[in-house]
Amino acid sequence: MKRTPTFVEGLDEVLQGGIPSGSLVLVTGSPGTMKTSLAFSVLHQNAVRGERSLYVTLEQSRDSLLAQAGSMGLDLDETAENLSVLDLAGLRRKFGNHKEQGWPWVDLLKMYAKGLKTSFDYHLLALDSLDALEMLAGFTNVRRELFDLIHWFRGLDCTLLIVAESSRAPTGDGERAPSYARHKEEYLADGILHLRKARQGDFGVQRQLRVVKMRGTNHEMSYYALLYEDGFRLRPLLA
Repeated sequence: MKRTPTFVEGLDEVLQGGIPSGSLVLVTGSPGTMKTSLAFSVLHQNAVRGERSLYVTLEQSRDSLLAQAGSMGLDLDETAENLSVLDLAGLRRKFGNHKEQGWPWVDLLKMYAKGLKTSFDYHLLALDSLDALEMLAGFTNVRRELFDLIHWFRGLDCTLLIVAESSRAPTGDGERAPSYARHKEEYLADGILHLRKARQGDFGVQRQLRVVKMRGTNHEMSYYALLYEDGFRLRPLLA
């Protein structure tokens, strides 16, 4: 099986070489867990090695995204034009919500993604974020429309990373159990990378990552410490 490496030290070993090519993977977690940085890093590292990649941002501007990446040592110039950043956030700021301006945001996203697939022929795509798209598009039947959108994305013949906020869902006993996406879209995905912040001692906080699922892969189910030191890497949690 052909795989798309993440170039995250330790993660590709967990994934038996990387993400199965053509998979749709949710990169999910609470704010501040470095979801965007991780997704951009995966595309950047692949682009540096010649894999054409497209990053679609609906939240940060292109300049803000690249400044954030640059602060982590991820320079767009290193990709030799193999990484393209589509700034739909700029249109979002200019034209606002479709309910006010009549903008069909899902159709707009599809138009750009399909057009760039023809002209740029990318094989790795990141959408940041699903929550921003949902807000802009004003989905009326969220699960149905997400199903249709994900089905359409699969027709692009690329590996897709979708950044999404996670939440906690109520259970029957009054507790709240982990939910890896807001509308159960985790059942439509081939893989889920869950990022979280965990308390360390009395004052510390550590970012952690878990491969919740990855179809076609016999992977560990444990959380690992997620570190960034001149590149992302996973480390086993200390007992």
